[in-house]
Amino acid sequence: MKRNMKKLAGLLVLLAGILTLTGCEQKAALPNEDTYKAKADQYVQLLAAMDEAALEEQIAGLEENFEDFEQEVALYPYISPTGAKFDFTAEAYLALFKSYAGNLDDLGAYVGVKEYEGGTEKDGETTYDVVYEFEKHDMRLSLVFDKNNVVTTVTADPIYSTGEILEKAGMNTLLGMGVVFTVLILISLIISCFNFIPAIERKFSKKKAEEKKAAVPAAPAVPAPVAEPAAAETDDLALVAVITAAVAASMGTTSTDGFVVRSIKRRNSQKWKRA
Repeated sequence: MKRNMKKLAGLLVLLAGILTLTGCEQKAALPNEDTYKAKADQYVQLLAAMDEAALEEQIAGLEENFEDFEQEVALYPYISPTGAKFDFTAEAYLALFKSYAGNLDDLGAYVGVKEYEGGTEKDGETTYDVVYEFEKHDMRLSLVFDKNNVVTTVTADPIYSTGEILEKAGMNTLLGMGVVFTVLILISLIISCFNFIPAIERKFSKKKAEEKKAAVPAAPAVPAPVAEPAAAETDDLALVAVITAAVAASMGTTSTDGFVVRSIKRRNSQKWKRA
């Protein structure tokens, strides 16, 4: 087991050495490396000579008149005494200033060249990297040249330590998780509020019903009906009138002025039943 581990470790070291040598051979085979070095140094010195205000002004001017600048770049071989093309495409030249200005706070003051990392060739393009030393962080300038040695792509990025990279990654992770949990909590609160919606709706409905009821005018009071004479009292008066007429007939007179019927009493007699 130990022998196998030693063999594996030796193989990994050998592969790493081969890859390193291969990379060195590829970077050492560039025919115009001195030209790439000189151009890279020239561009960085140009950037380092400008303060933040000058960089912002340069970027704003290029963005505002970008179409005119593109035409100038296209006509540059005809304007230049040497007939050479402009060192950059219009997009790459703008990217040079924007990339450097965006990282200016992390770079600090310019110190000097730290390492020419070399370049690689692929599909007719050459990528050349140089590391420059700055006060806060080193910067890696990466330039991509086409077959006419015109820069088509530019990146100027600070070089962070492993601890700084892990710290940034941790902060990004925490920020992302914090946003996700915050959104989930908000969604939970919104869903929990659905339980109170029916009660609030009933409350508003009851209030509207009360307001509607209060707005209806009160009905006028209906006078109480006058009590009619009892049926028994009507029957008694009729009976008195009949008996008075019968008494008057039995006395042989047609007028009731000579007597007054004051009371009527029922007699328990069989004669009334036979009558």
